[in-house]
Amino acid sequence: MAQKGGREVNQSRKSTAGLRRRGTISKGDQREAQILEETRRLLTTKPMAALTVDDITHATGISRTSFYFYFPSKQAVLARLMEDVSDAYAQTHVWLPSTGPQRELLHTQLTGAAEIWHDNSTILVCSLEGYASTYPPLTEFIAGIQARFTTALAAKIDRDRAAGLAPAGIDSATLAGLVTLMRDGRLSQLSAEPRGVVLHGVDDLTEAILRLIYGRLD
Repeated sequence: MAQKGGREVNQSRKSTAGLRRRGTISKGDQREAQILEETRRLLTTKPMAALTVDDITHATGISRTSFYFYFPSKQAVLARLMEDVSDAYAQTHVWLPSTGPQRELLHTQLTGAAEIWHDNSTILVCSLEGYASTYPPLTEFIAGIQARFTTALAAKIDRDRAAGLAPAGIDSATLAGLVTLMRDGRLSQLSAEPRGVVLHGVDDLTEAILRLIYGRLD
């Protein structure tokens, strides 16, 4: 049943995206967008585990029947929100295709990721800190995001090692996994901090990642 719900969320997303491309936004599209935005807002005031469908329908002014027309569960709403965040996250990956350390590109990538964490911290925290386990499609989706990033980073490490730009060391996939854990943990910590602290944190994170992969850089 949960997997069916996940497919319904994806199908709904594709259909509304097609309408937007044609420049037509129906009343149904607007209502779906309202559910997403109100859920996002509600998550700033209470944890996902405490949020109910009634909370969402009350905030949007729709009936439970209308809610279930668009989403099979509150978890499916979170999954859809996470998909949108993931799309934005992917746009920040300017460093992964590069060759060599490319400090400025890595800093740009991490700065973009930090901004996304800041703007979507409640969604990301819900998705990454255990709640996803209650909704298998979301668990699988998040695992897929992490796997794609780790695979792309491992490929970059292998390319740079083959080109003599990075020293040999532990298995590239293992190293990429460690970098991913460090990145996500630090960005989560920084998401509630003032901008000055975030920028300093991104500087440190950039340096830490480069040293892990390339050793000491002059």
